[in-house]
Amino acid sequence: MGISSTHRLLAGHAVFLSASVPAEDREKKYRSIPDAFARIEEAVLRVAGAVFHAGGTLVFGGHPSISPLIGYLCAQYQQPTPAEGERRFQARSERTGAGPRVEMWQSEAFRHTWAEPSERLATMPGVAVTWTPAEAGERFDETLRGKAQCVESLLRMRTELMKRAQPRAMIAIGGMEGVEEEVRLFREICPGRRVYALSSTGGAAKILVEERQNDAGVKSYDDEVRGHVREFRRRVRAQQAEMRKERGDVPPPGEEEEITIPYANVASRIVADIVKNLG
Repeated sequence: MGISSTHRLLAGHAVFLSASVPAEDREKKYRSIPDAFARIEEAVLRVAGAVFHAGGTLVFGGHPSISPLIGYLCAQYQQPTPAEGERRFQARSERTGAGPRVEMWQSEAFRHTWAEPSERLATMPGVAVTWTPAEAGERFDETLRGKAQCVESLLRMRTELMKRAQPRAMIAIGGMEGVEEEVRLFREICPGRRVYALSSTGGAAKILVEERQNDAGVKSYDDEVRGHVREFRRRVRAQQAEMRKERGDVPPPGEEEEITIPYANVASRIVADIVKNLG
């Protein structure tokens, strides 16, 4: 199946997105790569867009660094309508499945810290929010930095998410210990389903690919796509060099350009592979 032939083929299926921007004050192993935020932002937008295009439902845990990105993308699907026609548009969108489908999961232990972007996302057409109870009286404290909090509450939320949504695949972008825990739970609750990791976004996704190179249940397209880009550039440079030679031009000093991962291509490959494995 070609990477451009997945339109609506994920309809009725959920894909779990596990992503966050690694914090500077957390464990050194999750240390951010250069331009981490820009890479993670681009990757999240492209992955979510590919899932929406294929008609799938994007499921995620409402991380504060990711919710605004999903909200921005969902807003692009909304058409400006007169106030009196808004309800008609929303109902039509929900009836035809034309817009994005999002399931955002949150724990009551974090409700008092819910940010405005998450609240705005929750009101958009096609977005459903599920709150799970806090465990053992846990309550997130914003003044505590660099320390894991609400561990039991997060475990309950993640477990219920996996069991009820039954995602067909998991996609890991950046992240820290939360992504690692979600990988563990996903493989336990949804055995046989693949985890896709965007290693070039750093953090837990990079570690996952490095530590599970021989694991068929973990797949990354980043190096493959990077290789295609590098080969394309090599051919272009060779053609340019041949043209300069024919003109008798002096070649410019050689400089190795940094390879920018085209995340739209990576996302398309991931979704195409998910569709292929639906059977």
